[in-house]
Amino acid sequence: MELLDSRRLKHFLAVYDLRSIGQAAEKLFLTQPALSKSIRQLEEDLEVKLFDRTPLGVVPTVYGDALAQHARVIRSEMRHAETEIANLRGAVKGHVTVGCGPSVAASLMPLATEKLRKAKPGIRFTIIEGLVDTILPALRRGEIDLAVGAWPRPADSDVTAETLVRDRVCVVAGPRHPLTRKKAVELSDLLEFPWVLPPESQRFRQLLEETFLAKGLSPPVPTVTSNSATFIRTMLLDNVSLSFLPVQSLPLRNRSSTLVALPVAGLSREIEVTITFRERAVIPPAVHALIAALREVAQGDART
Repeated sequence: MELLDSRRLKHFLAVYDLRSIGQAAEKLFLTQPALSKSIRQLEEDLEVKLFDRTPLGVVPTVYGDALAQHARVIRSEMRHAETEIANLRGAVKGHVTVGCGPSVAASLMPLATEKLRKAKPGIRFTIIEGLVDTILPALRRGEIDLAVGAWPRPADSDVTAETLVRDRVCVVAGPRHPLTRKKAVELSDLLEFPWVLPPESQRFRQLLEETFLAKGLSPPVPTVTSNSATFIRTMLLDNVSLSFLPVQSLPLRNRSSTLVALPVAGLSREIEVTITFRERAVIPPAVHALIAALREVAQGDART
């Protein structure tokens, strides 16, 4: 038996993720002694200790952490290989796991997946919404196939980012907000109203604060902070709060009858929405198909 065959990696990762042999055995439909034996044999064959046993469960050692990082990538590549072989026999099939920023999750991603669902019904999707500090590490660990979001390009060489679309970030309000009746809005006007903003780690928030500080003004302090573009949109529709969002985050249909982009001089910034994937990773046809659908949707929306 090979040291790192698919079955052993599956057993190991279940224990690693759950930190419990009992819970992992239940998840895998194995007896606890059988799973314990599998982990013990793997440790003996690798000649290292993968877990420290404690009364509360198991704790990965440095060897366990290292193996988990590679095991996720190996299992991901194995699934992609199986999918690609199946695709060569017929229609494009497979499972795509995408990590995306909140604005993309509320705009481009639903349209792209629906478009692909109709064109290639054999593809299944898992969409994980999050911020850059959780999505990119998951990509590097092989837990997701690609990341899509408006965040800075990674400086390291283990992932590659490509431009999906360039978007504009602006101050937005509900359709009945008092500022929508003004032809020109000053920065000082914005400080008279409550704000609903993304977390400080998001680039949109940083751009907003940089603009106010550059004009010698204190940035707005949000009454509500949320990383959900959908939540922020809903909050703005029925009250006098303001936010700072990409145009792509606004509803893609009938924008003029929902949120309104306010004409604030000097407070409209361009951002880059990127698709990021692991360097040297084999990109299966299902992932290629989703990337193509995202590009088509983004280009179509940019023309509206």
